[in-house]
Amino acid sequence: MNKLFFTLLLLAFAAYGQVQERIAIINTMDDYDSVSIANLTYLTDKLRETAVNVLPSDKFGVMTTESIVAFLGSQENTVKVCKEASCLAELGRKVSADYVAQGRIGRFNEDLTIKVELYNVATGNLMGSFAGSSKDIAGLLALIDEKASDLFKRIIVEKPEVAKIEPEPVKPEVVVVQKPVKTSFYVAVGLDLVGAGLFVAGYLKDKDLNDAYDKYSKVPVDDRPTFDKAWDKVESGKTQRNVFYILGGIILTSGIGMHIWF
Repeated sequence: MNKLFFTLLLLAFAAYGQVQERIAIINTMDDYDSVSIANLTYLTDKLRETAVNVLPSDKFGVMTTESIVAFLGSQENTVKVCKEASCLAELGRKVSADYVAQGRIGRFNEDLTIKVELYNVATGNLMGSFAGSSKDIAGLLALIDEKASDLFKRIIVEKPEVAKIEPEPVKPEVVVVQKPVKTSFYVAVGLDLVGAGLFVAGYLKDKDLNDAYDKYSKVPVDDRPTFDKAWDKVESGKTQRNVFYILGGIILTSGIGMHIWF
């Protein structure tokens, strides 16, 4: 029974890891090509570092440059797509992110300017942004250090902490003559099996989700009806996968609670 218990615990931890929401920090762009690639990369790295420090790692994962490039095909294509993207939220869909942010460098008179925007990919809504100007690149870095934390905290505000559902303790009945019938053991095992079954269903749904995303990524953007329909399938699959994992976690926690209690 101990082996089953630890196996189910490992499944629970693995499942919770898989329902992390992904944050894509797209490479910082310079509309006037007046800032070096190295400086743009450093500004992007600071945005990623801030997001990692602000967002809880058990609920959110910040995508690396390599994973973003993998979705867009190559480093050269990534730069091209990022420059030509008219909608940052749509770019977030291309890399299969839940939230997407990007900084853009411009000029105002003799000063450098920066604007950083954060979007919810599913809704396409702008969640927040900040902008500022400076005489040099160091001033833009100071703006990121000052304002980026509050920008990424908006994601946590949008996703409030969900209270964990703990199994209610079962009050033991006092039996004087008859020995208690240990039905609780079989109930707990039943909950374990149902919870594990839901995790398996979530895993299978996750595989279906990957297939749906592959089909979605191959649909031309200009074929809007097919593009939207394919994205709806991705969103639906993601919701079903998360429901399976969350319900499995609740039921499995209840079964484990009964094992411990009795």
